Amino acid sequence: MEITEIIRQKSYFEVHTACAVYEIDGALLARYDLHEGTQADEDLLDELHTQSRYRRALARANYLLDAREYSYAMLYRKLMQTYKDAPLVKKVLKKLMETGAVDDRRYAEHLAEYLIERKRYGIFRARQEMLHKGLEKNLVEDALADYDETALENLPEVLEKKYGRYLTDPDDFKAREKVIAGMARLGYNYRDVKNAIEDWFADWEDEE
Repeated sequence: MEITEIIRQKSYFEVHTACAVYEIDGALLARYDLHEGTQADEDLLDELHTQSRYRRALARANYLLDAREYSYAMLYRKLMQTYKDAPLVKKVLKKLMETGAVDDRRYAEHLAEYLIERKRYGIFRARQEMLHKGLEKNLVEDALADYDETALENLPEVLEKKYGRYLTDPDDFKAREKVIAGMARLGYNYRDVKNAIEDWFADWEDEE
């Protein structure tokens, strides 16, 4: 079939025939000496189109991964926004998993550390955030398994920093409920927060 028109785009060329439009890299056009008026085999154009989109999608994925780490699900969604081609995106992600560039277990471990030790979330909020990133439940539970004690140790400091200004009267139970609700949103459980508040007022009374 004849190539009727070639239009330059940002990172590829649109190759037009009477039947279809192909996205092909400039290097491949040059390699196969394809230009307007050339007679080209349809199967060849299909193959070059597929190769070109795969290369661009892989390059895009690596660019994103250079800036930050992604889970499989997050990167899948990101690439689908651009390429809208599930088989292509899955092929790219398979390659990235084979090279270790995408590793959900590693990502889960890093994310758990960040959420508990730096964001100082409780276990429940950390679990919610990790599941929202598309991580499988077993990976999330494995990554959080060693952080129960750390989260509990963080609780008094988080309580003081975020809600200490409300805890000025041991008999103000409305304030207590407000603090408990706020700490629950951060992922801490009711019993642990209640105990921390009791410890807070015990220390406060000792200082008095």
